[in-house]
Amino acid sequence: MFFKLHIIIIILFNLLFQSSSQILNFTYNGFPQRSDISIKGIATVTPNGVLRLTNTTLQQTGHAFYNKSIRLKNSPNSTVYSFSTTFVFAIHPRIPGLSGHGIAFVISPNKRLPYATPNQYMGLFNITNDGNKTNHVFAIELDTIRSTEFNDINDNHVGIDINSLTSVESSPAGWWDKKGQFKNLTLISRKPMQVWVDYNGPTRKIDVTMAPFNEDKPKKPLVSIVRDLSPTLLQDMFVGFSSATGSVQSEHYILGWSFGVNREAPPLDLSKLPKLPPRFRLMKSSLAFYNPEVTLDWKQRIKVILGVASGLLYLHEEWEQVVIHKDVKASNVMLDGELNGRLSDFGLARLCDHGTDPQTTRIVGTLGYLAPEYTRTGRATTATDVFAFGAFLLEVVCGKRPIQTQHESGEAFLLVDWVFGLWNMGNILDAKDPNMGSVCDEEEVEMVLTLGLLCSHFDPFSRPSMRQILYYLRGDEKLSDLSLFDLSTSGVQDRISGLGTLYSSSPTRGFTNESVTNSLVSSGR
Repeated sequence: MFFKLHIIIIILFNLLFQSSSQILNFTYNGFPQRSDISIKGIATVTPNGVLRLTNTTLQQTGHAFYNKSIRLKNSPNSTVYSFSTTFVFAIHPRIPGLSGHGIAFVISPNKRLPYATPNQYMGLFNITNDGNKTNHVFAIELDTIRSTEFNDINDNHVGIDINSLTSVESSPAGWWDKKGQFKNLTLISRKPMQVWVDYNGPTRKIDVTMAPFNEDKPKKPLVSIVRDLSPTLLQDMFVGFSSATGSVQSEHYILGWSFGVNREAPPLDLSKLPKLPPRFRLMKSSLAFYNPEVTLDWKQRIKVILGVASGLLYLHEEWEQVVIHKDVKASNVMLDGELNGRLSDFGLARLCDHGTDPQTTRIVGTLGYLAPEYTRTGRATTATDVFAFGAFLLEVVCGKRPIQTQHESGEAFLLVDWVFGLWNMGNILDAKDPNMGSVCDEEEVEMVLTLGLLCSHFDPFSRPSMRQILYYLRGDEKLSDLSLFDLSTSGVQDRISGLGTLYSSSPTRGFTNESVTNSLVSSGR
């Protein structure tokens, strides 16, 4: 009897020792430059201690993992220990209301995820390995894009992922307040929020809870499921975060993070968390393009152009619905501290499903950017956005507004008319803004000016799509001889004649008084 009791005591002692020896926890109330965080891709730590997973670079991934592996099992074939984590995050979209592609808390066999791709794969998987049991990846996704291939419920949800981006359970982002009422949260609101992830080893229950910043942890989780993670997680794993950009830039931030094994995650000291970077500032385009004392050189201008073109491509082709901006112009472009150009002011934007025709609407916009077919039919399309983008291209390169009143004669100066005339004479480079300096890629400047004319074609079917435009701007394709020949026909000249008629017509012909009055009084603004 004594011998059996002795054996039992030894076994219990060993189990207790093994369990207690695996208690691990760490806490980051902000991230020092030198820490146990391993960063890959475009992830970085800002000077004030914010972990920035992505910047404004397109089609990239960012990873940040705790540098040391975490033992989550006593042996390879045993059950997973209980673990818990909490973190504060924020997502800053550069185009208000549009983002890509979210943040994932990750438990992975390695901290590199070498084959992971950006966009909808969020830096976790790729098209060939998504869904493989050999991935051994557990993740909590904060997803801001609805991907039908993964059966996403919407473009603002929290999901539990096991070896795949097709979530085993998900819910619209939100939280349960103290009164038991569910309240929605918008992941891309630029506001910090806190997430808690808890796995109970004995019960195999996974709980994901979230709340606004400075709110206590809700008693009721947002997403909950019973699922044994023992077949998925290996004995030693790495914990961290993954994020990715697509065609629309978003900055994904982690402000604080704690993790615990066989215990609740240590609470964060919210008062010690670093502040988020300030919102990118608005620089008025009129100041940048028309004031000789404050101007942009060619490299800066082409960077702005590429940013706006990427945004329009996303709106037209890469979001779940087609977004027609309807008010593309230089004064609606915002620049951040790195002079990345982003479209703003979506007050006139319209949504429609891919493959459907947009509905006729009241004609609104700014004179000089309105496509001729839009003024006739009231039907805004992606082609009318392209037309406005063409006016924007000419405006950026030339440093002139699309329509100006010549003070001597009182006649209208049409920018596209002037540029087309120079192109026709073989002197199109004379149109470039002298204020941007002499150091520029003249071949690139000529291409952008010519592309601006092509986007200004009277026939909407002769205008390139935003995808084609980006091919040209990035140098992936060259403007074909056929496209250039088309400029010498009546296409652009018809557009010029139409503009002249439109400019001399009454402002009451379908336009909003404010838009036309502002255009005429401020020479196109």
